Amino acid sequence: MHPRPFTGLISSIYPSPAVWRDSRLSIEYWGRRLIILILLIWVSSFAAGFQSALIALALIGFATTIVGLRWPAIGLIGIGMLCSLDDFIGPWVLTGGILRWNSFNYWLLIVMLLFMPFLLRLNDLQTRLLQLFLLLLGLELFISPGRALGLQHLLDIASLFGLLVYFARDSHDQRPWYWMGLVTGTLSAAGCLAFYLQQANLPYLNPNVWSFFPLTALFAICLSFPSAAGRWRGQLILALLAVVNFGWVFLSGSRGVLLLATASLIFLIITMRGLANRAIVLIVTVLISIVISIQFADLSAHTLSRVSILLSSGHDLDYRTSGRSDLILGGWYIFLDHPFGVGTGGFTPTWAGLSNREDLPVSDYNVGKEKAAHAGWIKILAENGIPGFLLFASYVLSFVIVGLWKRDRDLFLLGLLVTTILSLALISTEFHHKGLWFLAAGVTALFHRESMAMHLSGAARRKPIVNIIRPGSIDHG
Repeated sequence: MHPRPFTGLISSIYPSPAVWRDSRLSIEYWGRRLIILILLIWVSSFAAGFQSALIALALIGFATTIVGLRWPAIGLIGIGMLCSLDDFIGPWVLTGGILRWNSFNYWLLIVMLLFMPFLLRLNDLQTRLLQLFLLLLGLELFISPGRALGLQHLLDIASLFGLLVYFARDSHDQRPWYWMGLVTGTLSAAGCLAFYLQQANLPYLNPNVWSFFPLTALFAICLSFPSAAGRWRGQLILALLAVVNFGWVFLSGSRGVLLLATASLIFLIITMRGLANRAIVLIVTVLISIVISIQFADLSAHTLSRVSILLSSGHDLDYRTSGRSDLILGGWYIFLDHPFGVGTGGFTPTWAGLSNREDLPVSDYNVGKEKAAHAGWIKILAENGIPGFLLFASYVLSFVIVGLWKRDRDLFLLGLLVTTILSLALISTEFHHKGLWFLAAGVTALFHRESMAMHLSGAARRKPIVNIIRPGSIDHG
């Protein structure tokens, strides 16, 4: 079969249904080979170095997302890989000047520009609420004392629409979603093992950052879990990968991420079909817990100690929360002084300029030092005031509301998961973790797959912009 040449860029990146069918036939072939390649790279990291392996995997991730402009199924796997790796490759790979952290964001911006006709057609509840929130953030940049920080904040959230493109283009078929979860889950499960075994020889990286590596894999498994129901042992395989990744999150000692991982694991247990599968997962969970407590005794004790301190009433609140409670209190005072916000990105410089108050504890997070908010909710309240808080709270709640409207158990549980994850995550972190937007974009695409398919078809009929891409054939193995 000879592929029919397209006449321009837009018709190339909006493939016809026949091309989509061809690409789906190959996903099993390429998914297996990607898993083998990933495992080989992690094994080689013990000789070549963990960071060298990260570079190789980042290149593979970017390559698959670029190829994904032509073959959406492969792009879906690539976007899962990059979102999972993002919190490692940002500080350890993309460390040169303007490229630090943002190379992935820049690529997603390019994707957004290429698919702008599609994105402009979207009118679902999640998209409209987030667009309004981003518009407010953009307007409040003009009054902000920290515009550079605000631009970064805006870019992190806007990247969701680039992720949404990848999800929407293959929301009609379950196989790429299954392989996305399988590949991403394997990537993180094996990668965290390599990391823990080599951690003593690596530069320090905050566990609150790198723990999003296995957490994002858990999110990918949650997104792919409903699509595995029709496969023999499909859900069981994904659930076992989830248990392994949950174990790595536990060992990180990050209490906020552990809470999110627990919510994800509960979702998988509720969604899983078959008592036998649940029993197997339970047995494996117990066995992995025993292995972890023996092989990683110090890390296990550290995590349990941190959780115990958080729940203990015998310590001051700022000690139990590592100073985060001071930041929340300071953010509340900023909000009271500026009910409509100090401007997007303005929390850090405004915190540094706070005068000492009797009711603001003096600790390592004392006023006079520039500090990030470390909590998305208080950041929004301080920077964007009442309008920003109400808009974003509406966006978060919209997932469980739309899930109810859909009258589908799997979609309702996914909507409830997103609302829960975003609500809990923004108590202890901000918006720069791609895993959060990865989960939100995936569920948005599943909610509105029919309308998005229609919008993609309408965008594909628009007049091509420039004739620079021609599709090639693909070996289905």
